[in-house]
Amino acid sequence: MRIAIDASPAAKKPRTGTEFYTLHLILALAELDAANEYTLFLNDEVPEEFAALPSNFLPQRIPQRWLWAQTRLARELRRYRPDVFFAPANVIPFLHPPRCVATIHDVAFHYFPECYSPFVRWYLEATTRFALRRALKVIAVSRATKEDLVQIYHGEASRIEVIHSGVAASREEPPSADEIASILNREGITPPYLLYVGRLEAKKNVARIVQAFLRLKERGIPHKLVLGGSPGVGFAEIKALVGASPFVQDIISTGYVGEEKNCLYAGADVFVFPSLYEGFGFPILESFRYGTPVVTSDTSSLPEVAGDAALLVDPFDVEEIAEAAWKVIHDQKLRVRLKERGYQRLREFDWRATAADVLRVLEEAGSGGGE
Repeated sequence: MRIAIDASPAAKKPRTGTEFYTLHLILALAELDAANEYTLFLNDEVPEEFAALPSNFLPQRIPQRWLWAQTRLARELRRYRPDVFFAPANVIPFLHPPRCVATIHDVAFHYFPECYSPFVRWYLEATTRFALRRALKVIAVSRATKEDLVQIYHGEASRIEVIHSGVAASREEPPSADEIASILNREGITPPYLLYVGRLEAKKNVARIVQAFLRLKERGIPHKLVLGGSPGVGFAEIKALVGASPFVQDIISTGYVGEEKNCLYAGADVFVFPSLYEGFGFPILESFRYGTPVVTSDTSSLPEVAGDAALLVDPFDVEEIAEAAWKVIHDQKLRVRLKERGYQRLREFDWRATAADVLRVLEEAGSGGGE
């Protein structure tokens, strides 16, 4: 079977949710499937991680920036004529092959339109609706996302399959004490600290993380707050809040964090992630990998991902966020329990299992199933 994939998200940096998903899913498919022929279409440099792909995975670079999926990719797909086309980041070309599968990660643009430019918001709305109409099968990365697609966009439930994303390994040995110390020293971080990793923006609820931290400082905790991520929409409010705080010297913003984030996770006492909305929530699983207890929201997909391995809070209640972090800091038995449950929870999210389910869907679609 000839399978075409829009691999362009994997080439984008910095990598966040959809980029991370595309890269690791392709790598997992390559470990799993030696029978089918894959063409990986990219509009940028081929990721270095693709250098070791087997011979049945062929990266195809077609440079173009603006509306690449709707122009150059669409033209190449008409020429290539795959048995099935897979869009890992929801965008199916309007002039598309007859058999398509798309992954839809979230509908954040619906809940937080102010975080997107008018054109981007329109484009995401249009491509999401189009994928729901035209794809033989839509993959939702969580039950919460499927529910949004059915309730908000009237997607056909029988054509939407939930396949959870994965993590790079079921459990990873933590970095050494020397490695952690080196990264913390470079970033100017002195333990103990609370950690947040993600874009610094309003929809991630960073302002309430800062407010909860200030309440904890007033209660006497010795910790710092480390914010690991690039500025996003609403960053000015966050910056002003931090700047006006009497504890400004205890709040450290590292900017975007790449591979060094494993040391940040491993060195943290608590990972605080009370996001207002997530289609999946990779950072929770990343924290589980390094045995760091998690405080997260009781909304969207986050309870689905966290299970019983995190403390769930109302993301709009600053006091509840602060109290949950306080419990984790001061209750050693709770910390140990959350750590062990986190390791157990990781077993539910394996890229190999994700790839096997995605491959099944692609093969069914490519052979005419679901038509």
